[in-house]
Amino acid sequence: MCIIVSKEINDKFILAKNRDRAYKPVLEVVHTIINGVEVAYLHDITTDWSEGLNEFGIGIVNSALLVGHDEAEKKLVKKNGKPSKDGKKIRTALSQKTLKETIRAALNTDGGINGHTFISSPYHMVSIEKTSTHKADIKTHNIKHPIVRTNHGHTFTDAGYTHGVKYLSSKMRKISAEKTIERVKDWTEVAPAMRKQYFERESQLNMRRNTPHMFTSSQTVMNLTERILEIEWFASKVQEFKGINNQLPKDYKSKIRIIIDKIDV
Repeated sequence: MCIIVSKEINDKFILAKNRDRAYKPVLEVVHTIINGVEVAYLHDITTDWSEGLNEFGIGIVNSALLVGHDEAEKKLVKKNGKPSKDGKKIRTALSQKTLKETIRAALNTDGGINGHTFISSPYHMVSIEKTSTHKADIKTHNIKHPIVRTNHGHTFTDAGYTHGVKYLSSKMRKISAEKTIERVKDWTEVAPAMRKQYFERESQLNMRRNTPHMFTSSQTVMNLTERILEIEWFASKVQEFKGINNQLPKDYKSKIRIIIDKIDV
């Protein structure tokens, strides 16, 4: 259960995400070259999930619609002995040089990326809504106002959560993020805005989740215009944060800047 956001703030194109987990992940930030393209991404070592940006200012964030799998992801990896292919799909998409090529890779690599996916350059943002039973719905957005997706279908009303408390949570988190991010005046305020809690501390309706069964473990904010990846991680909700795994060649001059902040509350 996650929130993904896209918005232009003072001529800076931003992608952001609250990442909710039912387990405490082991995380790192990988900074490397894939197919000749510099990329930096948050990597969940537990499940191999990845999200980030590349040297051309192209970024990807995703929110699940196959929510049962998302909630039980760690158990499924442990049982089956291998992670899903989604992390590899996103890394393949990030290794492309243009927005068009990135979208094509996201749609076609190993059957494509399911869920809500935002793929953005510093100039254009595209949303993709896709499940194993729904063909991809692709839209281009004007992001002067925030575009937000959570865990219910936007085009496909039978996808993701469709009823009950979890559906209400998905709807309320979307509305809260839209209203909150609309007021943000500087891109560095995005992560703090997305962890504001408007309800009781353990309410499922909060943008920053803090329930016994699901909690926000990290936040990702990408300034695509300036090629900045910001990761904020919650010390009490992450098993281990291993820092930056720098795989860049010696003497390589990076085009991407990485900011990491530990949140203790």
